[in-house]
Amino acid sequence: MNQNQSISDSIESLKEEFKKEPSLERMVQIVAAYHEQGLTERGIGFAEALLMQIDDEKDRSMQMGMIMELVGRNDDALIYLDKALKISPADPQALHAKGMILTINGRFEDATVIYRKLREANTSDIQAISGMILCLFGEGRPTDALALYQESTATLPKTPHDWHPKGMIDGIVAGYFEANASGDHGMAPEKIKESFKRMEDIIRNFGAEVQMFYTMGEISGREAYNKVLENKKIRK
Repeated sequence: MNQNQSISDSIESLKEEFKKEPSLERMVQIVAAYHEQGLTERGIGFAEALLMQIDDEKDRSMQMGMIMELVGRNDDALIYLDKALKISPADPQALHAKGMILTINGRFEDATVIYRKLREANTSDIQAISGMILCLFGEGRPTDALALYQESTATLPKTPHDWHPKGMIDGIVAGYFEANASGDHGMAPEKIKESFKRMEDIIRNFGAEVQMFYTMGEISGREAYNKVLENKKIRK
């Protein structure tokens, strides 16, 4: 069996599972499988057909924005997210999604405006802090990024889901040190390592669910930092 056939079988299997138990997660998996096979338009069409059944225009636009981001169509994703924000300008989910797309694309000033707005509404918004740290690194301001990181360590997440952006913060900072091992960072790597070690000890006391969200966030943080780095090199 070749790889394309295997992916085709996987798509059909996912569709069967979706019929039995429809969910957003399964829909996203199907779109991702189509995209992997080079059938992105079919995946988008599949999502559009399902999301048209959602009466709430804001929710529908939000989900389509996420789908477009998933398949790398960030300009289209921003159009959908702006539709959602036109209906609900302060929607945190839409603002977070838009901020991250802008950051990855190197539009740091525009993203920073969003993160400031989010932090004005909620000073302990960990997800906004992670985005702001990524922007500061992207702008070539590591001292400010690390200062904000140090500030963020004073607050622990309150719910298991909040450990994902906390993990993302640590992943971004780890990604920076991995890419700049010999640089003058203004903060000793040993101090950062100590902070990470303390966090590992804390997480062990919170159980498997927190560990899962934190680890997923850490992976996402490294990936986001590397994407920003790669896009900066391309723009040069």
